[in-house]
Amino acid sequence: MIRLLMHFATLLAALIAAWQPSKAQAADEDVQLWQFVFLTGDLDKDTRLTVDATQRWREEARGDEQQTIRFTIEQTVAEGVRIGGGAAVFDAGGMTEIRPHQQMVLIERRFEFRTRFEQRFFDGADRVELRLRQRVQYNQPLGDGWRASVGGEWLGLLQGRNDGEGASTEQWRAQAGVAYRINNRLEVGANYWLLAFPRGDRPTRYSHVPQTTLSYRF
Repeated sequence: MIRLLMHFATLLAALIAAWQPSKAQAADEDVQLWQFVFLTGDLDKDTRLTVDATQRWREEARGDEQQTIRFTIEQTVAEGVRIGGGAAVFDAGGMTEIRPHQQMVLIERRFEFRTRFEQRFFDGADRVELRLRQRVQYNQPLGDGWRASVGGEWLGLLQGRNDGEGASTEQWRAQAGVAYRINNRLEVGANYWLLAFPRGDRPTRYSHVPQTTLSYRF
């Protein structure tokens, strides 16, 4: 099953690469490949820890290959309501970003809504960058251990990392994927994300991102 999902992600990446229109040559579009690993466990009956790591293959013009690791601790405060926070380290092209975050997650049946506030510390930046993220996701069971998901996310800058940079929309994300639960602890999946980066009067830049995921509950 893992091999099937890897073949799916590889085929998706190949199809996207073949589809690239001529304007991709003008650096308005690119294709990336991300691999995710998630480790999740309960610290007590209402508290859980999630650690995630990624390897992101990107062109040098998109910041070069990137490695990330992040932890998040969440507390269930009411039915369908979790609050928490954590921090992450992002490394790409010899540059490091430290990113604390705080978040709230609301679950209503098959819908999941997440609000995340991030403080981003970059090497050589004038100041901390503040970013707000709003995500909605819908999960649909398919039977026999399978599920599908679709969602979208808005990422907005409240304060840029450089002096004089104010609030703006940094990017939009659309996502679709499938996952297969092998047992009570292990799940594998494949996703496709479309990232859109508004650039004012210039054409919006797009990134096509096939992904593979591995989730383990300890």
